Amino acid sequence: MTQITHHFTVADYFKARLEEIGVDQMFGVAGNYTAALLDTILADSHSPIRINGNANEICAGFAADAYARLKGPSALYVTYSVGAFSLLNTIAGSFVEQVPVILINGAPTNKEDQISKNAGLLYSHTTGYEFVDIHMFRPVTVAAERITNANQAPYQIDSALAALLSERRPVYFEVSEDVWRADCIKPGQPLALNNPASVTVSEAQQAAKATVELMLSQPKSIFWAGVELQRFGLQNTFLELLEVINRSHTVPEGHIHFVTSALSKSVIAETHPWFEGCVTMSPSEVDSLVGDDGVLVGVGAWTTGKDTGNQDIRSSRTVLAAQGGVYVGANYYASATLKDYLQCLIEEFTALATQQPASLRGLRMQKPLLKRATADIQLGYDSFFATLSQWLDEDDVLVVDAGFPLIGAQSVKIPAQDGFVAQAAWLSIGYSVPAGTGIKCAFPDKRAVVVVGDGAFHETCQAVADQHAYGQNTVVFVLANGIYGIEQYLVNPNPFRTPPVDYQDKLLDTVYSYNDLPAWKIANITQAFGGEGRRVNNLSELMAVMEEIRTDTHNNYVVEVTIPKTDTPHSISLEANSAVGEDEIANSQWPPASKF
Repeated sequence: MTQITHHFTVADYFKARLEEIGVDQMFGVAGNYTAALLDTILADSHSPIRINGNANEICAGFAADAYARLKGPSALYVTYSVGAFSLLNTIAGSFVEQVPVILINGAPTNKEDQISKNAGLLYSHTTGYEFVDIHMFRPVTVAAERITNANQAPYQIDSALAALLSERRPVYFEVSEDVWRADCIKPGQPLALNNPASVTVSEAQQAAKATVELMLSQPKSIFWAGVELQRFGLQNTFLELLEVINRSHTVPEGHIHFVTSALSKSVIAETHPWFEGCVTMSPSEVDSLVGDDGVLVGVGAWTTGKDTGNQDIRSSRTVLAAQGGVYVGANYYASATLKDYLQCLIEEFTALATQQPASLRGLRMQKPLLKRATADIQLGYDSFFATLSQWLDEDDVLVVDAGFPLIGAQSVKIPAQDGFVAQAAWLSIGYSVPAGTGIKCAFPDKRAVVVVGDGAFHETCQAVADQHAYGQNTVVFVLANGIYGIEQYLVNPNPFRTPPVDYQDKLLDTVYSYNDLPAWKIANITQAFGGEGRRVNNLSELMAVMEEIRTDTHNNYVVEVTIPKTDTPHSISLEANSAVGEDEIANSQWPPASKF
């Protein structure tokens, strides 16, 4: 039997680098191929890395994603193929939404790999397709390394982690089981990123000058605070820019404000006096907001998604700074990082203050009057979110799922910076419940409050068991209407209209059977998973449960909120009559010109 030495090993090297870049949380499902790394971490009682198991790999992946959004790099551990395959969806979401997650996939030994290739034998967890796992993850990571040699391991580890830190996106490691305990050199120096990534002449200064010229040419402006402000830790720099502008360049009572969108909601606390609102930024909304004499300046804001319709809003009245470049009208300025661009804008406006009097004015949104929720109002999306908005406080982090919950939550006032989390670009249903687990791990002093539809809850309800096992006080509100509401709406919104069109084909008048959900007793799920389960049927019961939850700071809760089958958020109700479903073939406007 081989004697295990106490020499410095590949597992030690990996552990040292993870600790150095600030990883203190690992999520996953245990597998024999990663045991050597996990055991090396457990053997060091002083290691800051905590290893948490999860109900399944998808729950682990979404928890790691949410943790990394708010805290910094997190890590996932899984076993070959059967574990890793389940994570393709979660890692793709982290890649699209720029979240630094480290996926560590344990692989068969070199000996097993040789036997498989040369003798044609198939081991468990293998497909016979060579290197299938790493091929699968390369398109959705910024670096993917297959480590089969201890001599190369340090360089491969350092290279991938440097990519993670530079790009703020996921990386993938596939490590043969027999390499973990092999001797390895120690890190020679810190893994620092002190130098520019390339010899490139930045156009940030030119972009800033062009932005100032455009803003001065139009009487009014408004900023769009984007998700990159959070990803790159630039919230304070953004507020410094607004302070410089509003101190020296705006007329009295005309301060320039900012809006956010679903992906960037709460990057600045929504109690800030210059916060104007959270909007979807569709072309029509941009036109309404900016008008003929205004400018929209997006900083770190992404245009993405068919559900928001903002993927093509560039115009002569927009500035869009994101993804390492800046559009000012039709002109594009390359190699301008958001940090440099914001700093150059501050310098330009500071210098301008000595040259000309204040002339800028901020745009304002037309804000709808929302009814204050009272006990006699029917329980539905709008009354639920109005009540939630009054109930949330600065110690809560709200995480909502894709679909009607994400749409309805835009009106909820978030009192704390980074107090809202949603996968608003990738839009994988089921994200929110395990994300709540990760949020609580990232900020133990906060309380994660999840709002999820019953269809999405079916996907990842097992995360409730994780929350109870971790001793968390997470709250999961399940909005139960018995259908996949957003899917029905996109395909055929007729059932949500008031009144529905009376089609000759009665199939088009009702919710399609494939969008109906099995009737779960959702509130009873805590009897198996742990925690407190409640079911509410009206607003009075909801308020009572919210009061109970606020006084109980220790237990996790699942609250089943029953709402009518065809109820929708207000913004959906407004557009349902004019919308055309993707397969609403009896509609005279079908196929929808905006989609087909």
